[in-house]
This record gives sequence, structure tokens and C-alpha cells, in this order.
Amino acid sequence: MDAATENLSLLRMYIGPRNRFPLKLSTWLQQQSSALRIERATSIPKAWEEPAVLARKQGQLCMNLFYPALLLQLHHHVQGKEVTAPVSLHEQHAQSLRAAGANLAKAMLGVGLLALPKVTSLLGIGTTLIFLAFIAFLTYLSLHYCTVASSRTGIVHYSDVVRDQTGLFGQTLLDLSLIINGAGVLIIALIVIGDILVGSDGQGLLSPACGDRSTVLAVVTVVLIAPLVSVTRLQTLAGASVLGVAAIVGWSLLTLLLFIIAGTNDQLHHMAWWPSRKSKFVGHGFESAVQVIATLPVILVAFICQMSLQGVLRDLQYVRDRQVDKISSTALMITVISYAAIGIFSYGVFGKNVSPDVLQSFTVDALEPLLSQKLAQAAFVAVRLGFLISLLGTFPLQMTPLRDALWKLLFRQELRGPGLWLVTYLLLAGVLMAAAWIESIWEPLVLIGSTAGVLIALIFPGLLAIQTPELLTEPLGAHRWRQVGGVVLVFVGLVIGVFGLIRVFAFRDPFGEG
Repeated sequence: MDAATENLSLLRMYIGPRNRFPLKLSTWLQQQSSALRIERATSIPKAWEEPAVLARKQGQLCMNLFYPALLLQLHHHVQGKEVTAPVSLHEQHAQSLRAAGANLAKAMLGVGLLALPKVTSLLGIGTTLIFLAFIAFLTYLSLHYCTVASSRTGIVHYSDVVRDQTGLFGQTLLDLSLIINGAGVLIIALIVIGDILVGSDGQGLLSPACGDRSTVLAVVTVVLIAPLVSVTRLQTLAGASVLGVAAIVGWSLLTLLLFIIAGTNDQLHHMAWWPSRKSKFVGHGFESAVQVIATLPVILVAFICQMSLQGVLRDLQYVRDRQVDKISSTALMITVISYAAIGIFSYGVFGKNVSPDVLQSFTVDALEPLLSQKLAQAAFVAVRLGFLISLLGTFPLQMTPLRDALWKLLFRQELRGPGLWLVTYLLLAGVLMAAAWIESIWEPLVLIGSTAGVLIALIFPGLLAIQTPELLTEPLGAHRWRQVGGVVLVFVGLVIGVFGLIRVFAFRDPFGEG
């Protein structure tokens, strides 16, 4: 393959569906060449001119994606001297994709994880795996439709895309949902951090001499959380996200080890594949249907990441729809495996009496029959410390869409400058006060999943799939299937939301069952 063909192959990687190629390509290159100390960058190879003209006519070349690739490859054709770009395009692109995948996976691996072992004990292994696969598939569809909508409209921000496709009322409803979801998840996360550090009956990581719960949470908020939520670019948090994902994977492996030890010592509890006939999930007609479907909002909260996807896209410089789909599928695979492992293995180790907050089951007393006292203490600290690290990484990923949605709802403009820090710290103070007042996290999880969760994760992505314009080059079948998928997302979202609210206001909480 000669140099021109190689360059053409590289540049075609960044063809996108929206913006047009400018008419005066040589002028643009001359203006941009100084950034790479390129002199006499006026010679444009014919192999590049032909796809440029074609793209300009069809409107299929994304300007901000194509130009950097073109500029960084000029060293093959600049007259009179060799030019080397300061950073390899492929290297920079690969780093951005890895950071995006880590942030997206971390956005899902949050507080929703804590309820899954109890959900597994109530629904059985088979039902839980079916529900996890079902919600993961719907999440993949919704992420794909959000990506397509951003690509077709040229708008990255989730709220702005919804306004472009559904109108001002849709944007207002989405902003309210983002505020409810973001604030709710952060409050729950802070409550769990309090449980990890202070706990009850001496089950926290800190001794009582370190202060009461309110004091500890205030110090953690000021010292650790405030600097994290001050970050404005999610890409800079890739290291923290990787560490958080690694902590959850480590927890999964530790739970697997405990499961194997319990099985070897004949200490595994009985594990059912389907809901017990003695529970509210079977044999009670409409109530049973409500109770079963109402577990889906809890699982759905564990997969909400659509608003984080927009931040990921904003930080990426060169990306195609298929690459975003690959990032999404990889993040979902890590999430599903981690959720299934912790849910099923914790169910086997602790049985049907596993706590609705699985961290409360990982006590030294509960682990000593499987491990020695020192190893039980080490496992106790490792699980809590690892999840604490993971939760800290949740705050910036949730705070960014929360503050943006609040500002857009109030002023309909982008949040910038000193106002960004003021809104951030005021929201953080409100979350801290709410965490000191709210005790239970499970009713909030169901409420969030049944209201804001279904709107963010299912209904609005479905509406985007239905409303997104068709490309002239898009096969008719692809457009029709996207609309069918959008209708499915909207329908499933409405069903989950309605049944979840019925469960909250009309029936008993199934988490109280043994």
C-alpha cells in the first residue's frame, strides 16, 4: 500500500454523517499549519482532494473529526521538509477511547449494585439473569440511539438533543429528571459512604473517636469530594474511573473466592432459580406481577449512564458511531458480569437473609466461618474501602449532568465561569444536608428508577430514535428498525414506571422479606 492510499484509508475512518467539508481546503490548512510548525503546507495530494469533494457534495464528512487527521498526516506530502506531529493521532485516539470506556463503565457501577444480591435472593438466579440481560440490552439500544441522534444533529449535550428533536417541553422534563436522578444518586452515595466509614455497632472503618456521622461526612465532602466535583473535563478522571472499576471487579473476585470456599466446606446456602411460591412474587395475581416488575427500576438505576455518554462524546476528538457502540458494549459487559457475580455469589454465601444493603452482610462475624479472623478482617476492610473508592468516582460523573441540567432549566444557557463553581458547591452542600436527614436508600432507589430513571434511560432515547431524521444514504430497513426500537423503549419505560409507582404507593416493600 503506497503512502497516498494509506492516508486515504486513515482519513476515511473519520467520515461522519453531519457537517460539510469547506470549499477552501488549502486556505484552512495554511491557517492551521503553524500549530505544528509546518511551512509551505500548500500542496494537497490528489488522493485527498477527491474524497474531500465527494464529502462536500454529500454532506457526510464531519469537519471537526476529519481535519486533525488530515493535518497530522501532512508530513508525507509537505514540500521540502519532513514534518512529524507532536502526538500520534492513533495514540491520542486510543487513549481517548480507553478513558471514555472507563468513565462509562464507572457511571454504571454505582449504588445500584448494593441491592442486587437481595434482588437475586427474592427473584432467584434465573429471573435475575434474565432481568439483567434485558435491562442491559435496552441500555445498549438507548445509548446507540443517543449516539445516532448526536451524530445526525451535530449536538452533543443530551438535553439540547432532546430539545432539538422533541421541543422545549421535552427538554424541561428531561432536565427535571436529570436533577432528580443526579441529586438522588449523590444523596444515596453519601449515605452509603457514611455507612462504610461510621456504620453501626462498630461496623465502620473509622473508630467512634473520629467523630459522629455528620462530622465524618462533612470532612469527607470538603476534603475528598469537593476537589473531585470541581473537574470540568471527564477525560481527566479516567484514572479515578479505572480505579473505581478495578475496585468493583476486585470485589467480584473476592465474592467468587468466598463462594468457592463455602462450596468446598459445604457451607453454601440453598439457592433458588425462580421466586419462592411462599413470597409475594408468586401466586398473588396482580400484586405478584407488580412486585416482580417493580424490581426492574432498582436494576435500571444501576445502568443509568445516558447523561454521562454525552460528556464522553464531548471529550472525544475523533470517534465514529461504531466506535461509541463498541465502548458502550464493553462497558455494559463489564457491568453485567460484575453485577451478576456479586449478586449470585453473595446470595450463595449469605443466603436469603442477605441484607438489602449487601455491605451490611460483609461483616467480620459473617466471614469468620469461611476465613480466619485476620483474613475476615482484611476482607471486611477491602470490600468497604474498595467500594468507598468506587463511590468517590461516582460524584464527578453525576455532578456534571446535575449542575448542567439545573442551570439549563433555570436560565437556558450553558454553565460557565465562576457560576459553575458556585452551583457545584451549593449542590454539594444540599446533598450533604439531605444525606444527614434521609435514612433509608431503598424507597428512593425505586422512586428514582420509576420516574426519572425510565425517562432518562428509556423514554427519551426511544423518542430520539423515533424522531431522528433519516439519512439519504441510510437503508430504509435500518430507519424502520430504529423506529421500532424506539417504540419498544418508550413502551417498556412506561410499564416499568407505572408498576414501580404502584408498588411504592399500594403494596408492601419486598425487601423486607426474608
